[in-house]
Amino acid sequence: MDQNLNAPRLHSQVLGFNATRTLFILGNMASMAVISFADLGSQAQLALASMVVIVNIASLLSFDQDLKTFAALSADTGDEKSHYASLANTSPWGAFRVFCLIICIVAAVTQVMAIYA
Repeated sequence: MDQNLNAPRLHSQVLGFNATRTLFILGNMASMAVISFADLGSQAQLALASMVVIVNIASLLSFDQDLKTFAALSADTGDEKSHYASLANTSPWGAFRVFCLIICIVAAVTQVMAIYA
């Protein structure tokens, strides 16, 4: 029965992570559409570049917080004998956080480069 104690927290955390992922994908897709199809003046370039940076920083902070919470929930499982506990305790949470950092930085830098190219 112990493995069910964190289920509501895990469910709400998964929903938060999915919302962050949706914001990241849709925000970057929208900016790529604008970069591809719009003829931007200097003010519009600055506005779009700032939007790209803000979306990616917000996504990065949210991804990082979500992954830290996933790591905390996996630490709370302790010595449970559930499959979730065994998987969560061996997950490389630090590597996931670094991966999200790299993805957000690459997305922001490449889009800003495309805006000013």
